[in-house]
Amino acid sequence: MAEQTAEEALRAALLETLVNMGKVLLTTPEGRAEAARSMLDQAERAHPAVAEVFREAAEKVRGA
Repeated sequence: MAEQTAEEALRAALLETLVNMGKVLLTTPEGRAEAARSMLDQAERAHPAVAEVFREAAEKVRGA
């Protein structure tokens, strides 16, 4: 694996955590949809770099 910058490593860790949490804790489509909405709400208030990760996680959780 190529060496990651600190920002890349943090982004990857945050995305993996959010997606895994959504998949493990929310086993119904309705639950995953609610989690995705919550992530999108968080994205509205987050730093742009963090908001991008929340949006990507929401897409992945919704599509799980």
